[in-house]
Amino acid sequence: MSYQRLQAEQTRVAVNATQLFEALEQHRAQARQVKGSMHWKRIHGREYLYRAYTGGKNHSLGPRSAETEAIIKAFDARKAEYQAREQSLKEQLQVHSAYIRANRLNRFPIAGARAIRALQRKQIPFRVIGTNALYAYEARAGVLIEPEHLATADIDVLMDARQGLRIVTALEGETLLSVLQSSDRTFEPLTESPFEFRAANAKGYMIDLITQAADPMAMSDFEHHLEAGDLKPVGIDSLKWAIASPRFEAIVFDERGMPLRLSTVDPRAFVLHKWHVSQQPDREPMKRHRDEAQARLIATLLRDELRELSTTQAVERAFPHLVRQRANSQIDEFDV
Repeated sequence: MSYQRLQAEQTRVAVNATQLFEALEQHRAQARQVKGSMHWKRIHGREYLYRAYTGGKNHSLGPRSAETEAIIKAFDARKAEYQAREQSLKEQLQVHSAYIRANRLNRFPIAGARAIRALQRKQIPFRVIGTNALYAYEARAGVLIEPEHLATADIDVLMDARQGLRIVTALEGETLLSVLQSSDRTFEPLTESPFEFRAANAKGYMIDLITQAADPMAMSDFEHHLEAGDLKPVGIDSLKWAIASPRFEAIVFDERGMPLRLSTVDPRAFVLHKWHVSQQPDREPMKRHRDEAQARLIATLLRDELRELSTTQAVERAFPHLVRQRANSQIDEFDV
């Protein structure tokens, strides 16, 4: 078997840390209520209460009165309470991280985790695919996949070209490259090509930005929206199936033991895509063998561990019938 089920203590530690992180996520969902600040501003000899927002926006809440004084007092109290609770949850996660490391659950590469968090902070829509998706599948299945299936020094970040304008809007004047550099300032484009899609840090860890494209040689609207000199997600035709597949999420733990919400594709879509790629005659032999091994591994995981996944026709609709038929007939463990 290419994976081991978690022991009872590992499961307990993972569940506790996961629940704590979910509590932090729910807490952060309330951030809008205390976003920005409030202050008094004197205009023509009279004081007015202003709400200040990120980006320099200010909104008047009215002249100074018993009502506006109550508003700012309540806001300051809520903000202080919010910040105190966030700090407490983060400190508890730091404590739990030691237990995560002691139980060898700290699996996800730290460079990739930091880059993902940087993209998440900007609320940029994306999914992690390829080998790194296995961390999400093992976390949900309650297993540890053997290292030979996981070893990789790069991460594939899938962006939907149809959401190009939304992505650019989320960047707020920054670039995809600068967001990655906020996680590690040593990230630089691999080449000086105006169509470069890959960045590498000083330790050689690489991030590939990819998207779907019927014609990889044609410039998409997505590329037109991005700044000159920014990374340009490379178009790959078969990724249209992954884009159309259901989203799959799990909480994993990085090498420091800190939690990370990982968004990828449905594991059934992963099997179909990996199997299809492994059958392509122009695929490098070493990569082809790895693709096939990963497809068979996740097929086994679906059959024996991820049995709670609801039946869905979304994967069937996303992939051509011939691709599904060949995978079903050649992978004994798999039935989409």
